[in-house]
Parts: sequence; C-alpha cells; structure tokens
Amino acid sequence: MKLDIKNILETYFSDKNGDEACPVCIVTDGERSPLYDIAGFIRQHGLSLSSGNLELGWEYICGGKVALKNEIRGLSCAGRLDNMAARELHDKYLRSDIGMKIDKILTEAIAHIRTTTQSIDHGEKATLEWEDSLIEQAGHIRARTGDLDLDTTVQKLLDLSELMIETTRESRAQISATNKKLAVLHAELEQARNDADFDQLTKLPNRRKFERTLDGVLEKLIGDERSLILAFIDIDHFKAINDEFGHDCGDRVLRLIADELSSMSNSKCHTSRYGGEEFAIIFEDDDINKVVKKVDKCREALSRRQLVDLESGRPLGTVTFSAGIAKCLKSDTKRSLLRKADLALYEAKSKGRNSVLKYSSNL
Repeated sequence: MKLDIKNILETYFSDKNGDEACPVCIVTDGERSPLYDIAGFIRQHGLSLSSGNLELGWEYICGGKVALKNEIRGLSCAGRLDNMAARELHDKYLRSDIGMKIDKILTEAIAHIRTTTQSIDHGEKATLEWEDSLIEQAGHIRARTGDLDLDTTVQKLLDLSELMIETTRESRAQISATNKKLAVLHAELEQARNDADFDQLTKLPNRRKFERTLDGVLEKLIGDERSLILAFIDIDHFKAINDEFGHDCGDRVLRLIADELSSMSNSKCHTSRYGGEEFAIIFEDDDINKVVKKVDKCREALSRRQLVDLESGRPLGTVTFSAGIAKCLKSDTKRSLLRKADLALYEAKSKGRNSVLKYSSNL
C-alpha cells in the first residue's frame, strides 16, 4: 500500500488532536519526533503548511541560529508572526541563493585572474630568455663581422623576433579576453549585490541595506552638529488585510505604501523596508518637527484614499499606518536610537493607530 505522505502531514498539522494519531511523528525508539513541536509552532501562529514555514519551524526548534530564534520570539510575543513575517524571516536567515551566486561569481573571477597572471608570468619569463638570446646573438654579430655565417645568425635573430611577437600577441589576446570576462563577472556581481540589498517585492532597500546605511550616516555624524532623524512606520491591521483578501492583495498594499513613502526619498532621506509590514526612514540634516509633518502629510494623504482589491473588486476601505520618530542625540548609540523610534511607534499603535508620534523621554 502506498502511503499518502502529503495527506498524513496535512491531517496531522491541521488536527489539534492528532498528536497521538500520526505514526510518522514517532521515531523507532519511541521518543517524540521534533515534528510534534514543529506542528505546534505551525498551529500556534496559524502558518500555512509550506516548505519555507516547515524549514523555519525546524530551525526554530532544532537549529542554532540565536538571532533568528530571538526575532521569532519577539514577533510571537507581539502577535505579529504570520505568513508574511515568516517569509521575511526565511529570506533573511535561511535563503542561500544570493550568497551562493556571489561566491560563484567571485570564484570565477579569481580563476580568470589566476590564469591571466600565469600567462603574464610566462610571458615575462619568455621575454627575459629571448632578451638574453638576442643579446648573445648581437654579440656574435659584432664578433663575426665579415664572417660567412652572418646570414645564419641574422636568421636566428629574425626567428626569435617573430616568436616573441607572436607570443606577445597571444598574451595580449588572452589578457583582452580575460578582461572582457571580468567585466561581465563584475556586472553580475553588482546585480547579485543589488539582489542581496533590495527587497524584491517593494524594490526598496531591505533591512540589511538599511543597517549599513544607518551605520554610514552615524559614522559621518560623529563629532558633527548635523541632525539625524529615524522614523519607524508600521501598516495598521495588516494581518486583517492578508486574512480577508489574501497575500496577493497584501503584497499590493505593501507596494502602494512603499511607493508613497519612497516619494520622500532623496540623497538625504533613505527609505527601506525593515521587515514584514514595517518600514524605516533615515532623515539626514533635517529638523524633527519638519520630519513629523512630512510623514504625517503622507499618512493623511493615504488615509483619505478608498482602496479596492483589484482581483475581487471588493472595497478595502482605507489603509493607514502608524509612525514613531526619534532624533539622534550625541549620547545615543545605534541601539538606543532604534529603541527610541520603536518605543514611539509602539505608543502610536497603542493610542489607536493612524498617527505619527515623536519620541519623548516619558514614553
């Protein structure tokens, strides 16, 4: 009899009373399999039974990625660990295709450089040998003026010159071909880096890129009087949108808000997708009260729009966001600045959402 593994797993993961009914979850020595805990993880957060969520559950239960486990616990405590957040976590911690692609490109580049270096070394060695031989033949010519063997010596010189020219041309051609290959690899590497730094859904810089940008801005501002403002933005009731209209609709909402927020971006304003339904904006050389007005103007414009789901034609109504904004003081570290913006965002959400709140020390 052929076992329908898919049906067994779906029955197990969807049946709350299936702990003792699923034979595939008991190992031969009678001990409970990690599948019990993974099933609990899936059911607790209402996650879909996908390969990515199973891998995330396995890593959370059995893996050793401390940062991943801490982030899962934080999202779980906040009630924000849904399919979208799980996908973000999987992309952040468990996807390896971008890294493998970069490694492959770098390996190829190193191989081409090594081949070219060997060719150049060989050419230099041959050139030195030919120079010695040419000097020797020139000495013969000077010593044998009038000698009947002069024609033979000249012919040797001609042969050596032709061989040197031919080999030099081959080396140049190989170096030129290698340079073209390296140019292609450089373009591929830039594309791979771009893929690694940008969110594929919204096309905004991702959290990895945000962290580097914030580090760079903070470094520039050390000992400087210029201002740095950080805003955290979170879409209100986003889980309800996903639950009622589906994740495709949720993706379209994310792209819409990403476009609205990125309209503020310039060389001194950096908008990123921080994760899930949360965005982060870094404002350089700006006044915090002006930043509050800018973000609030964007929030108000969005809240006046009546949105419709393109697929079903059903009205979504209004989609709003909450924001927390904090100014970086001289005494602030990166961690303390992030915490202040996060506290302000939490307070904005707690006070009813659809608002922009500036951090103050009494939060």
